[in-house]
Amino acid sequence: MKTIISPAKVNLGLWVLGKRADGYHEILTYFHTLELADKITISKSPRLIIETSSSMVPENEENIVFKALKRLEEWTGIEPNYKVYIEKIIPVGGGLGGGSSNAAAVLKAVNEMEGNPLNEDELFQLASTIGADVPFFLKGGFAKAEGIGEKLTFLDTKINKKVFIIYPNMPISTKEIYQGVTEKDLTKKEEILIIDSLLRDIDKFLNNIENTLGKIAEEKYPVVKEVVNTLKYLGYKPYITGSGSSVFAFGEPDQRIETICRTKGWRLIRTNLR
Repeated sequence: MKTIISPAKVNLGLWVLGKRADGYHEILTYFHTLELADKITISKSPRLIIETSSSMVPENEENIVFKALKRLEEWTGIEPNYKVYIEKIIPVGGGLGGGSSNAAAVLKAVNEMEGNPLNEDELFQLASTIGADVPFFLKGGFAKAEGIGEKLTFLDTKINKKVFIIYPNMPISTKEIYQGVTEKDLTKKEEILIIDSLLRDIDKFLNNIENTLGKIAEEKYPVVKEVVNTLKYLGYKPYITGSGSSVFAFGEPDQRIETICRTKGWRLIRTNLR
């Protein structure tokens, strides 16, 4: 049996540049992994079985991990006869990349358990056929993502900051939020060059990032706007990750935030960038 961790991520900014002919949107975003992670155990089994601790996550054929391992079988001819149990700690539908991370972590682990039939480049290629965020999680850290999120540039910059996340117990469909993108939401490519230039000063970069999808999530989901406004009122700079619903801030949450989260039934998570 093998036990692995599957980290969450936050988006340090997300800009939508336009819509492609295939219906997907061109974006620019910066991913960063967190210490917050799911715990996964993998053991040999007569057949492929995916189980999870959360009733909100599908099992077996409907799970992204099942699909990833079946794709591995297509590419290598090796039957992935494993039982995979996912202990869900990352909030579901919160924009923290839990499903993509699970797929990447299990793909990487099973590839190793089978003697590495795919090299690193091949594994990245396979991962990109499963989901736009999946390749990033094969390596993690800090990366710039372009295209639909699959064109990655891993960055050497280290951001050592404490983070706290508020998940308002409201899963959000990424597809739904993308459907809300209109022409007025698009960012011009010359503006992106300015964002890139700010990376030389991480604090300046973090002060200037924004999230197109996050703004749409705020409009569609009052609870997301409520979390954002609460953090602003208490003197924190809020950031929405992915398409929501999670909102994060740097530093430690004070007692007022803990009290509000308990009262509202929001989940408060302390973690670090990793």
